[in-house]
Amino acid sequence: MKIAIINANVFNGTDDQLERNTSLLIEDNLITKIGDIDPAIADEVIDAQGKTVMPGLMDAHVHVTMSAPFHELDKMTREEVAIRSAKVAEEMLMRGFTTVRDVAGNTLGLKNSIDQGYATGPRILPSQAAISQTCGHSDYRQNQAQQRVGGHEDSPLMKTGAFTVADGRSGVLKAVREQLFMGASQIKIMAGGGASSTFDPLDTLQYTLDEMKAAVEAASDYGTYVAAHIHTADAMRRAAEAGVMSFEHATIMDDDIAKIIKDKGIYVIPSYFTSSLIAERKIPLGSEVLYQKTERVGKAMFKSAELIKKYDIQNVCFGTDCVGRLDVHKTQSNELQAIENVFDSVTALRMVTANCGRLFEMSTYQHPYQQGKLGVITEGAYADLLIIDGNPLSGVECVTNPEKQNLIMKDGMVYKNTL
Repeated sequence: MKIAIINANVFNGTDDQLERNTSLLIEDNLITKIGDIDPAIADEVIDAQGKTVMPGLMDAHVHVTMSAPFHELDKMTREEVAIRSAKVAEEMLMRGFTTVRDVAGNTLGLKNSIDQGYATGPRILPSQAAISQTCGHSDYRQNQAQQRVGGHEDSPLMKTGAFTVADGRSGVLKAVREQLFMGASQIKIMAGGGASSTFDPLDTLQYTLDEMKAAVEAASDYGTYVAAHIHTADAMRRAAEAGVMSFEHATIMDDDIAKIIKDKGIYVIPSYFTSSLIAERKIPLGSEVLYQKTERVGKAMFKSAELIKKYDIQNVCFGTDCVGRLDVHKTQSNELQAIENVFDSVTALRMVTANCGRLFEMSTYQHPYQQGKLGVITEGAYADLLIIDGNPLSGVECVTNPEKQNLIMKDGMVYKNTL
């Protein structure tokens, strides 16, 4: 199947200028030519009408299976969680997100079902269960009566497969290898306190250096990398020394760690720029303690953004960390506009396209989508693209506005077309 897209302006995911009045040839699920194309060679012709073709959006920090507040997920069967997750995934695709990295969730089955055509949604790079120490950010026992006996997880939320606990070097090695066996593209650990967990203050350091190095070694032996939930500068220093290459949130940064991030080429996935949602108490967290922690990291993120700009850190990716009902997941696109306000339009667009593609390539042979490139419009890239009514380099509102998303294509298949 050959599809020609004609009369298009192209944002390729990296450049700060559009390529004007050009055409694309798509063969099956790959972009094979950009430039002068004879429409007669195609089986189908899509006239972009002078609108902008750009890569499909990418989100490097999602939780597809977390479709309700945690106290509600505690009461759901795995079947309920799976069905709700499929709905979350479908709506992500219909917002224009064609690839996501899930960093805590038992998503392999959903990923496979989407890839095989039994469900609709974005490509998923799963981390499977996020790993932490006992009394860490993956230890989601909801009260201190839920004592762990003989390794049994007494929290229903933890039984969903989104979180697991491992202590000591041997325990961490086993937990990492288990996630790799379960289909993880990359490994997620918790390297410090979390805003949504009750018993670990934000300033706690989680995992010793030796335990963290064990995770990195086990992941590296399988050709992939470790991403760490992390907020404080002290935790980031330890994670950087251990070889962690993806800092999730990185909210309470200082000059010293910003320099280390820059020098080591560590990826940063900031979030919470739409912190007004938290301040207005629109996201259900469950307790005043959790609101206070989340508000703290939401405010700190703006200082970290200034350090990202000060030290010209380029490895910065878009990630939303949406957790909750569908109305919370629907705020996913709002974060892109908030990032534009903090940085600028082209930075926001690179974060949500090409930068994510480069990060995902660090999974090497654990990467489930190796046939083409992701996050860019180039020859040899996957045909994951949007046609937008407007110039996104002049403002991302035309990207996030569903009425201006005229076409959504993933893997060469059209899921929306209002041209």
